[in-house]
Amino acid sequence: MQKPHSTPDWTSNEHRYRGVIDSLREVVFQTDLAGTWTFLNPAWTDITGFSVEESLGRSFSEFLHPDDRERDPEPLQKLFAGEVEFVRHEMRYLTRDGSYRWVEVFARLMHDDDGGILGTAGTLNDFTERKAADGALARRERYLTALVDMQQRLLATQDGGDLYGPALAPLGHASGASRVYVFELHRAQDGAILSSQRAEWCAPGVKPEIDNPDLQNVPMEPALRRWTETLSRGDVIEGLVESFPASERELLDPQSILSLLVLPLRVRGVLTGFVGFDNTLEARRWDRLEVDLLSAAAGAISMALERRESERALRERERRFRQLAENASDVLYVYRREAPRGFAYVSRVAHTKLGYGPVAHYADAELWYRRVHEEDRALMEQLLEAPEPFQGAPVVVRFLHPDGRTLWLEHVVAPVTDASGRMVAVEGLARDITERRQAEEALRLSEASFRALLEGVPDAAAIERDNQIVYANAALVATLGFERADQLVGRPLTEFVRDMRSPDAVRAGALTGERRLVRRDGRTRVAEVVSLPLRFDGQPAVVSIARDVTEQRQLQARLTLADRLASVGTLAAGIAHEINNPLAFVLSNLGFLSDEFSRSLPPGDGAAALQARLKGEPDLGEWQEVLQEACEGAERVRQIVRQLKTFSRPDEERVSPLDVHAVLESVAMMAANEIRHRAQLRRDYGDIPPVMANEGKLSQVFLNLVVNAAQAIPEGAAHRHEIRLATRVNGAGRVVVEVADTGVGIAREVIDRIFDPFFTTKPVGVGTGLGLSICHSIISGLGGDITVDSEPERGTLFRVVLPTPETVERAKPSEPDARQAPRAPRGRVLVVDDEPAVGRVLQRILREHQVDVACSGRQALELLERGLKPDAVLCDVMMPDLTGRDVYEAVRRQYAGLEHRFVFVSGGAFTSGARDFLASIPNLMLEKPFDEARVRGVVEELVRQRQPAHDA
Repeated sequence: MQKPHSTPDWTSNEHRYRGVIDSLREVVFQTDLAGTWTFLNPAWTDITGFSVEESLGRSFSEFLHPDDRERDPEPLQKLFAGEVEFVRHEMRYLTRDGSYRWVEVFARLMHDDDGGILGTAGTLNDFTERKAADGALARRERYLTALVDMQQRLLATQDGGDLYGPALAPLGHASGASRVYVFELHRAQDGAILSSQRAEWCAPGVKPEIDNPDLQNVPMEPALRRWTETLSRGDVIEGLVESFPASERELLDPQSILSLLVLPLRVRGVLTGFVGFDNTLEARRWDRLEVDLLSAAAGAISMALERRESERALRERERRFRQLAENASDVLYVYRREAPRGFAYVSRVAHTKLGYGPVAHYADAELWYRRVHEEDRALMEQLLEAPEPFQGAPVVVRFLHPDGRTLWLEHVVAPVTDASGRMVAVEGLARDITERRQAEEALRLSEASFRALLEGVPDAAAIERDNQIVYANAALVATLGFERADQLVGRPLTEFVRDMRSPDAVRAGALTGERRLVRRDGRTRVAEVVSLPLRFDGQPAVVSIARDVTEQRQLQARLTLADRLASVGTLAAGIAHEINNPLAFVLSNLGFLSDEFSRSLPPGDGAAALQARLKGEPDLGEWQEVLQEACEGAERVRQIVRQLKTFSRPDEERVSPLDVHAVLESVAMMAANEIRHRAQLRRDYGDIPPVMANEGKLSQVFLNLVVNAAQAIPEGAAHRHEIRLATRVNGAGRVVVEVADTGVGIAREVIDRIFDPFFTTKPVGVGTGLGLSICHSIISGLGGDITVDSEPERGTLFRVVLPTPETVERAKPSEPDARQAPRAPRGRVLVVDDEPAVGRVLQRILREHQVDVACSGRQALELLERGLKPDAVLCDVMMPDLTGRDVYEAVRRQYAGLEHRFVFVSGGAFTSGARDFLASIPNLMLEKPFDEARVRGVVEELVRQRQPAHDA
């Protein structure tokens, strides 16, 4: 055997050999007997990163991986013993960066010239990449084997069996994990997402956690929110636990988990759980290949879960279908066309419907052919043998029941094909429509009676087919203003009925609602229209019946308006009452001061006043002028309050002689703000007698007309427009009131309809179409008349004609001159009013008498209990503690006769009970602000009546 050279021959061609060795990619080395490097070529630096200079003189074992330093020394021992010529083995050599490289070592002994052993020589061949590829291939094969094993176990799992347990063991062995487990997600009662461990596999020596109660019903929020979000996207949780958030480590550290891989389980794209892989022995991360293969395993488990869920849902659907089929009122069947031909399934209701149960059908494949009406057998045979032309379309055949009846059955069939597309069966549904056919026949026979019935009803009726009128009764012809029914036939009903739903919309069921009927002449009526589908002359149609409710709706509108006016009236009365109280003492105080100043002014033509001013004394004349102006202003307020009080009693129907001019002035005052920016108000009053009317209703009419006139004039040009109020007496002795404007006018085509209910030319939201209709009703109710003349862009004139009383007292009885009347004796007066200032006013007005003031009803009763005997009692009607009625009733019970000396005072606000009370008693009532002369006169009259009793 040829011996290897002990030392390289460097004497000849040294440079050439050295160049070859230095260019090799394999490491060429030499060591001495102690294992110390004595030679290394540059490839050593390329592989390990250590330089040749720093490595020579050091033992080769210093560069070995710690796990390889203690490897079996037998191969080297055999080499030094001469038992083998060379050795070849795999070792891991460390690199400068702390990693290692897999190296194939080839070594021989070196001898000197005498044959002594000098050391070893050989090569180091780096095969790290090949080793890694081989390892990856081995891992891949190991994982693939585990996946196949897992799939087989999943497929072999029986329905309802353990799905996770058989799958986890192969994955655990393949992955080298310490633990493999499955958690399922579920929801708590409050909707929170929880996770619970359902299965686990552990490597030998690893503590199981399947019985750990802390791993059941674990909230995913907020500690594991990252897991929920990441896994829901289909991504994985992977890494060293020490890098995880603190909230997650609190759950993982007690389980000694160093590294972790969590993969999602999703069913139909929804996260339902996760598979986890723990490493409790070393903090080793899983590489990309492992993650991909284990993700495939998790996907296989997800598919198994989805398949199980689908099978469960399918079984549930089949159960519900069978339950539905067995409880349905229709006969469901499957007819098998392959041998043996016959019924494969018939629902139990067949016995009730057809007289033959499922067993009879299964035993006789020709049952239906024999029991079907002979005229329909060919059609029945086609349904069961060649159903394609009828697929989804109902087909009616007649069936002979065992009891002799003929049934009408409506069949709906569909073919059943195999994988090759060949029809193997027919699925069908048979519905008993006997009653419907009988009803249709009865309906057909009754249509003539129905036509006669519609002719007799008083309501308008029409029948439509294909959106055209095919029948109209006499009431509809008359209602729409036509002469004959053929003038309506062939025209759509929607031409005459506004807001009418089309006949197509009625097919779903009856439609009811209010619609507007438009007559041939353009006038509008309101009707309640009901439309419903039916068969007429054997074809689908829609019948519509309309009942004219114009008068009812107009009455409702009046009631609604009356209710609104009552509310406004209540408000107006309250305002009048609140204003009248202070206004009473303001006017009275101003009048008192004015009288006092009149008595204190210096006499003469003003010279004395001038002389007093030169002396620095007050100018009492100027003061009196100021007081007179204040009195005039307060009087104007009183007139406004009187107009408000006109609307505070809208329910009064009393008709009496009225001064129309006073009503017009009241209306002009209330509409002043509406008129001011649009036109000038011109009055053209004639000499007219009073009219017979109700003040509130007449004010309502003229206020509506004046406001309408103002709204017909655009703003901004008041100097070019006018509203004229004119009055005169016509030839019949009636009063004519005209309200004219220079506004936009009314179009000729609608002027005849402006008094119709709900008709308006104003924009939506501005007018209701009821104002003029109500005005017309009020004037007609008073026995008068209202007409209109108008031209577009030329203005409008409303003319109201009102009746007058046959005899009217034109002259008012003159009031007796208080200065000429004999002076009344001094009397005692009790004033009861919750407003102290009103009491003081009455004290000043009645200063000739002794006046006691009570600020409440209770205080008044206390004064009477102490012995007060008044000649007159001026009592407010509305007080907070005891009302005037309460005081009156208490006095009538305890001091009989004194109630006749009550005079009630009021600011104008009454409850319905107070108004009824005042109407039921004969006592007088004085209104605030006070007419001082009337107050004095009423009190003096009561004192005169009482005084003789005092004298006695």
